[in-house]
Amino acid sequence: MATRRQKIRFNIERTRKLFNAFLRSKRANVGLLIIIFFIAIAAFASLLTPYDPTLDTWLAGSGSYHARPSWFKYFPGGEYLSENLAPIPDPEFSDPSISKNWNAEFLLSDKPVEYSTNIFVEHEQAIGKSGSALITYHRSNASTPQKATIRLDTNSYYPYRGPPARFFCKVKIIIEGSKDLPIEPLLFVEDTTHQTRLDWGFGLNWNNANFTETMTKWKTPSPQATSDTEVGVRMSRFNTISSLEEMVFPENVSYTFGLEITFWDVPTNAGKDIRGSVYVDVLDIKLFGTSFGLLGCDWQGRDLFTQLIYGARISISVGLIAAGISVLLGLIVGLVAGYIGGGVDEVLMRLTDALLVLPGLPLLIVLIAVLGTSISNLIIIIGFLGWMGFARVVRSQVLSLKERPFVEAARAIGAGKSHVIFKHIIPNVMSLVYVTLATSVPAAIVSEAALSWLGYFDPYIMSWGRMLNDVQVHSGYGDWWWVIPPGLCIAAVSVSFILLGYALDDILNPRLRLRR
Repeated sequence: MATRRQKIRFNIERTRKLFNAFLRSKRANVGLLIIIFFIAIAAFASLLTPYDPTLDTWLAGSGSYHARPSWFKYFPGGEYLSENLAPIPDPEFSDPSISKNWNAEFLLSDKPVEYSTNIFVEHEQAIGKSGSALITYHRSNASTPQKATIRLDTNSYYPYRGPPARFFCKVKIIIEGSKDLPIEPLLFVEDTTHQTRLDWGFGLNWNNANFTETMTKWKTPSPQATSDTEVGVRMSRFNTISSLEEMVFPENVSYTFGLEITFWDVPTNAGKDIRGSVYVDVLDIKLFGTSFGLLGCDWQGRDLFTQLIYGARISISVGLIAAGISVLLGLIVGLVAGYIGGGVDEVLMRLTDALLVLPGLPLLIVLIAVLGTSISNLIIIIGFLGWMGFARVVRSQVLSLKERPFVEAARAIGAGKSHVIFKHIIPNVMSLVYVTLATSVPAAIVSEAALSWLGYFDPYIMSWGRMLNDVQVHSGYGDWWWVIPPGLCIAAVSVSFILLGYALDDILNPRLRLRR
């Protein structure tokens, strides 16, 4: 019992001394701090950013314009950048008090009036996701028919000196009416400062359309009312090939957005009781800026900061797991070949030599192309192709250790092979394991980055190498904030593990250990 306690105390004291020596190493401290930083951002990625690195697209910018980082606006030329705007406070009409967020304007025979006795606006809780606005036109048979229009709109201010990258309007309506009352809806946005207006009809290619039958499904403009719809549709509706966002939001303007509904109560309806209703479930406009977040957006409008944060997870995971696999395989092969020797040693070393002479990256590319580009395949292939050099180092160390007097003494008292290996050989090569593990991680990270940069990446995840591949494929070399951060992160993580490996080598290798 006393011997066991002494052994435990000895191990604790030895660990404490190694830990203190590790903390005294400047290289170890720098490497450890960098590693802790990247592990922290990888672990708390979901708290640092609300977006998904691959699925959340078109957060800002447009296909031809990559959104710049938001802090660009503090530098010369940045005063013309814009940011995302979602000005509609209640687009789904969840608030029963519709007049709180929306204005109702009436026109009778194209003349503005303060109110109309035939048009009513109310909240309908049973229709729509969160309720809807119900606009009803009702004229008794004793009243005179006349064209009646209601505008349900809201006024806002566009605060930026440059236009948005694009805008997107959304509306959903259901019409309940009779064949005697054509109903014409128009979605519109107008620059009230310069008197410029765009409106979208609900017919094909945004043409105006009158509806005389009750709908069974929600109706929206076709195609969707966006500023970046194909040129042919913009030309036919607005007679322009210019960007629609520049027409309505040139700079610092007041604008009005809403839905205009016209009830065509024609003179032939005299003496009839006429009723028609329009349910509006969603009425929204979103403006997507030319700047976004800390690092802007890529070609699909995905947040680059989110990609960088989540890329840390992939790179560190691939580096640690693949390095662990390669070191474990190298340790097993080296131990078996060195300790058993003979024919086993010859076979294992010739296999090792054969794999060593194969070109690494081309072999990785071939295997990934055959087996698939999932992240598990990447890790396994990188790990299984990185053990050969370490196996030769372990073998040479084992060949020396098995001839040492303490190993001969263990054999002389009847110790078996397993006892000698686990009690005498492995503890004396563990320093090599620690150092090699630390220095193998950068190689695995760079291998994954190289494969991803060449296009062999898992399509469901984002890594730093894939970010660089997107830069290459989509001509993003001019966007330095897209190119430099992932490259710096790869370099920083690689350097941190190399510093850690050098520090461990200084501490664990008696020939390099500093005498104090």
